[in-house]
Amino acid sequence: MGCNASAGRCWIYFKNMKINTFYKILISSYGFSLFSESILVPIYAIFVQKIGGDILAASGAMATFLLTQGIFTLIIHRVQWKNKIALLCGGWIIWVIGIASYLFISNIFMLFVTQILTAMGNAIADPLLFEELAEHTDRRAKEFEWRFFSGLEALVGGVAAIIGGLVATFYGFTILIYMMIASATISLLFILYYIKQQRHQGILHRF
Repeated sequence: MGCNASAGRCWIYFKNMKINTFYKILISSYGFSLFSESILVPIYAIFVQKIGGDILAASGAMATFLLTQGIFTLIIHRVQWKNKIALLCGGWIIWVIGIASYLFISNIFMLFVTQILTAMGNAIADPLLFEELAEHTDRRAKEFEWRFFSGLEALVGGVAAIIGGLVATFYGFTILIYMMIASATISLLFILYYIKQQRHQGILHRF
């Protein structure tokens, strides 16, 4: 009875809470981008083997991705950019191109190029996305919204891992990559919609 009452209060709280529209758009974009990346990560080593690589190639490619993202994040965001929204959009486009490049990977060299391109997009866009999310977090619902963000990461990652394994097993990696591209494109469309909505409300003066 106590649990039911508590759940009821949580539902009423969630139902009556007015979450910032911009926050909803940004979190939706992030969810699709997270799905696009997470669908391959658990079976990444198998994908690398399919193109003729081995465990060292898989670990080297992942290390290249993380190091590139880390280095570019530190370099790019040392500068105080005036056109942050344009930079966010540009980074997202680079990231989508990187995701689409998975279709053309036929050897280890192309794998590393794709990893670098995708990491550069992440390095540009991710910190700016988190900055925009923080800006549009409702003060009255701040704790809930950041907990929701944390929960979303785990849920999307888990669902994507299951779907990725099933799709790769029964349909192959080509279909899996098309799903990655579709999800990444939807994510970009949410970013473009975010820019449009900010313009419409007269908030955007940086693009």
